[in-house]
Amino acid sequence: MTAMQPKPKRPTGVTILGVLAILGALGGLLSGVALIGLGLLLGTLVTDAAIANAIATSGYPGLSSLGVGTISALLLALGGVVLILGILYLAVGIGFFSGKGWAWTLGIIVSVVGIILDVVQIGFGGYSSIVGLIIGFLIIYYLMRPHVKAFFGRGPAMAGGMQPPPTGSSTP
Repeated sequence: MTAMQPKPKRPTGVTILGVLAILGALGGLLSGVALIGLGLLLGTLVTDAAIANAIATSGYPGLSSLGVGTISALLLALGGVVLILGILYLAVGIGFFSGKGWAWTLGIIVSVVGIILDVVQIGFGGYSSIVGLIIGFLIIYYLMRPHVKAFFGRGPAMAGGMQPPPTGSSTP
């Protein structure tokens, strides 16, 4: 039976990602609740004509033909998705601080979902999503680093957070 090795020190980048994930979670939770509230409000208080005029004058004449019920349902669905993402980001942030293996996996999954959403937004002309796309790839790259994987128990522990030296032999 081998003795348990001490848990590696949390890398500074993991701490930064944990803080950012929790801040993103708070924004997602608030946005999700606001979208759900707006969807409920539109569905109960606003008439079709009032919402159609407001949407058309806001520069979205194509949406004005959808009707209040459809727009309300879309806002409720979008709010639900944003709320779920907020909960996932909160879990990632908390898990990053404690170095849980599931948090590493969830962090990779959430980053891949973010990359997919950025690609879709770029496809629809949202070229500012290129920044998010680059950040998503950088997060995945960072989470795949050996010392980060070791912190999450996803790779061998390394002294001082450094990569092991080469083995000296270059023959196959």
